[in-house]
Amino acid sequence: MKVFKILFFLLLSACCFAGDLFELCIIKKSGGSSPLSSSVEAVLKYLASSTSIDPPTDAVYLEVGQGIFDYPFLCVTGKGSLKDFTRKETALLAKHLSSGGFLFIDETESYGLDDFYRSVKDFSAGIFPAAALEKIPEDDVIFRSFYLQPKAAGRNSVSPSLYGVRIDGRWVIVYSRNDIFGAWARDESGRFIYSCYPGGEAQRLEAVKITVNIVMYSLTGTYKKDIIHRDFIERKLKSW
Repeated sequence: MKVFKILFFLLLSACCFAGDLFELCIIKKSGGSSPLSSSVEAVLKYLASSTSIDPPTDAVYLEVGQGIFDYPFLCVTGKGSLKDFTRKETALLAKHLSSGGFLFIDETESYGLDDFYRSVKDFSAGIFPAAALEKIPEDDVIFRSFYLQPKAAGRNSVSPSLYGVRIDGRWVIVYSRNDIFGAWARDESGRFIYSCYPGGEAQRLEAVKITVNIVMYSLTGTYKKDIIHRDFIERKLKSW
């Protein structure tokens, strides 16, 4: 069974990553909200310029029942409460994630409350009843998949940790409480829309690095054990 899962994951990766192609699929759902288009564009442009990943310039926006199996990397963003996934949709997500897929959840605003966090716990328990949402350890490979030990930063600083659900040694769900996409958002003149609180531009830089690490982890799993091309990466960061 494990061999089948590995083979299926490689097949999915080939569909999404042929020729180093990466496609970002954002799930449309009640209780969720799509990230600003400028955030998505900035992330995809940065991946193209700073890594071997060759993404399209636009993300794909789908409901769960609209062909998610073509996209190994799924994303949900939202605030308040993540809700209204049907039993059929939950079953589809469980099948997808168990077969090699990956889901990133980005909380856009907490308002000082834990409502969205609790709803993510319930949502993930509905997908994998036997696997609890947990803090991802600071020494986990996700913090070494591209940049070395970036902080779990975003536009906000609600939690110093990433959270996740692990199946067979792999994080199939990764959840940030800090609005990672918000740190990337720019206006039409190219200026950042949101300040990063409380750490300013240093915090934004950490958000950039952890974004890349999450994407790279979804594609490589535990393969990447250390930083790669460090000098090149540092030059790219200085020019961003």
